[in-house]
Amino acid sequence: MRREIPLIITFVVGITLLSSYFFSGTIPGTTWVLAKVATDITGWGIIVTAFAAGLASVNLIRIHAEKIARKRQDWINSVALVVSLAVFFVVGVYVKHYPKNISMRTFSQNIFDNIYSPYGAAMFAILGFYVASASYRAFRARSFEASLLLGAAVLMMLGSAPIGVLLWNQFPIISGWLLNVVNSTGQRGINIGLAIGAFATAMRLLIGLDRGHLGSGE
Repeated sequence: MRREIPLIITFVVGITLLSSYFFSGTIPGTTWVLAKVATDITGWGIIVTAFAAGLASVNLIRIHAEKIARKRQDWINSVALVVSLAVFFVVGVYVKHYPKNISMRTFSQNIFDNIYSPYGAAMFAILGFYVASASYRAFRARSFEASLLLGAAVLMMLGSAPIGVLLWNQFPIISGWLLNVVNSTGQRGINIGLAIGAFATAMRLLIGLDRGHLGSGE
């Protein structure tokens, strides 16, 4: 029963949410019931997500507290992580419950503007260098496909950079065609494949073929 009950709950919740989306208003007398039940389930889903985030935070603190206690390599980074997590949590909860406290609201905004945002910008800057290095490795014309990729990348850069317009005024038009026609076609194919894969995964979960969420790879 430890496996059957979660499978039944998954099936009932999934079918209810699907029915509320596809059959609301089409079956007489079911519109209100389906909408109410789906809304309640969605609310419970938000609660479960909040508890999952809390559990993840506790697990994060446990792992890094052990690292700090044993002073393993780079343990000072764990100290910064735990302190930052505690400060953001305390300040966020306080501002949420006491929004009229202007000083704490200003402090919370300063933390976001002067600490979180610069760190985020630094991370994206580092990712920019990583993408540039990965592009250099990917764009080497070792095959016909790689040559096409390299040519498209060069045309896109020339069409987006100001120097491209000075060299030839048709570069922006070619770049726009590659972006809006060729790229959109590929993206639609990828999206269709993702939708089919998501549908297949959802059906496997609903009928109990995929039991990974039960802690088993079966």
